[in-house]
Amino acid sequence: MDERPAVCALINLAYDAESYGPSLANPVVCVGDAHMDPHDRPENTRVLLVDGEIVSALHIWEREAYARGDKVPFGIVTTVATHPAHRRKGYVRRLMADAEDYLRGRGFAYGLLMGVVHTYGGSVGWRLAAEDRETLDRKYVVGTTGAALEAVSARRATVEDIPFLSGLYGARYPRFFGPVVRSEEFWRRWSLARTWDGTYEVAMRGGARIGYFHLGNRRDSADEIAWEPADASAAAATFRAAASLAAGEGASEVSFWIGEDPAAAAALKTAFGDARRAYCAPDGQPAATGDRAPYRQANWQDGFGYMVRFLNPGPGILSGVRSTEDLTAVMARHSWVYLDGDGV
Repeated sequence: MDERPAVCALINLAYDAESYGPSLANPVVCVGDAHMDPHDRPENTRVLLVDGEIVSALHIWEREAYARGDKVPFGIVTTVATHPAHRRKGYVRRLMADAEDYLRGRGFAYGLLMGVVHTYGGSVGWRLAAEDRETLDRKYVVGTTGAALEAVSARRATVEDIPFLSGLYGARYPRFFGPVVRSEEFWRRWSLARTWDGTYEVAMRGGARIGYFHLGNRRDSADEIAWEPADASAAAATFRAAASLAAGEGASEVSFWIGEDPAAAAALKTAFGDARRAYCAPDGQPAATGDRAPYRQANWQDGFGYMVRFLNPGPGILSGVRSTEDLTAVMARHSWVYLDGDGV
């Protein structure tokens, strides 16, 4: 019997009961759209039953992340929910313990979730990812005025572009810590299909593909961008193509995350001159200086953000990790990032 429709109904009921409801526009994009996930398996949806009724549930995405040249398996815990009539009975704690045991037994190095500290922190054991490091200044913000006049353009990526996208992604992102390892099947079923998180666009010049970028759903931020490494001018042109598309969709500014990448920084300068470096909230919006304090590594606001839990030692930079505290220290030291296109 497929229990996932009942799990979707439970999650929507639980989220609608919150002050920030109504819940999710899609009927639970994590569980209801699990068929889009090439790594999905039925047991990744975990449920807790009372008298035969599902009263609490969560879903897990299993992934591999790049970790400075290595690949590390991890699990993303999503849409944790308990029926409003069955709350404050310790069910979430029990369900999270079950999820950790499940992930640990399958050899995953760490768990990741987006959640609230007072629910998942403390004795439950999860911590905000690299909470001691401010990272909002990693983004560059440029004006789009005049960008549409450049001799570059962009078009929506299609499945025919997947070998091109996959090749450029694989050439740039393994050097970082955090981006998800993507097969061509993953690109087809997940990355290109989940357009509510933004869209993948191919940068064009003279009828040829020179790069790509992911433009967020607000159409004014690009946290993922790559270009033809053999073309010395492709990087700057791809940045301009992103600004041009953002301008065409009404944005006066566009923000870029480029990571610790001197070549990308040089290309950005070639494209726009000395781009303004701004503190940006995780949705890509520039934040006022006074708003900086609550925003830490991967945090959306004070007490809420990406949280992590150590499960097993991993390869390379994670080989010495033995606790969640060790893990968050490594994440801070190596500037862990989660790309919008990977879709929590």
